[in-house]
Amino acid sequence: MGEQEGRLKAEATGGEQAVQPAAPQTPAAHKEPQEESEDQEQSALKEWVGLLVRAGIWALLIYLFIFQVSIVEGDSMRPAFSEGDKLVIDKLTYRFSPAGRFDVIVFEAVDANRAPPYRARDYIKRVIGLPGDTVSIHDGEVWVNGTRLDDKCGPTFVNGSRDKHELLVPPGHYFVLGDNRGASKDSRVQARQSLGYVDERQIKGLVRLRFWPWRKWKWFSRGP
Repeated sequence: MGEQEGRLKAEATGGEQAVQPAAPQTPAAHKEPQEESEDQEQSALKEWVGLLVRAGIWALLIYLFIFQVSIVEGDSMRPAFSEGDKLVIDKLTYRFSPAGRFDVIVFEAVDANRAPPYRARDYIKRVIGLPGDTVSIHDGEVWVNGTRLDDKCGPTFVNGSRDKHELLVPPGHYFVLGDNRGASKDSRVQARQSLGYVDERQIKGLVRLRFWPWRKWKWFSRGP
């Protein structure tokens, strides 16, 4: 009996598979109902904050790269667009193709004669001259590369003069006019009294949709 007890002790102490007694387990702490409720509220708040952050990031990306909403101010584009019209501006199209003649665009420019001075604003105008075009205005009519435009926007003058004014649109720029020619500041004069040629880098996008007022809802295709 003594020999058997000795062998068991040797196996238990000298072998590699000796088993140590398990430490007693401490029972999990029980949370009070009030603590559980606070944890759930904090978890829900974190989820909402995360959702709002993701939504804000998506909204910013859409605004920067896909479209924006603009509100028309003034009457320079009447009768096509009026004060208060709400428009959707397509920012994606011009990433793949240049602006075309008669496209209605929104671009950023500085009007030195408007207070506060030298502050960039968004303007809406119609593209008339493309890079390299020769635009002539005389006797109330607009000519592009020797062809008279039949745009039905009424008489067009430069500073009220019927004399001939000829402009060569530089590379990478566009010549724009407002549809309401008598009440539009646009590319007709290359000075402080004008917005001048529009650099392609100033263009924010193409007017695609008027959604307000709802009775004037309209989808706008690109110029012919």
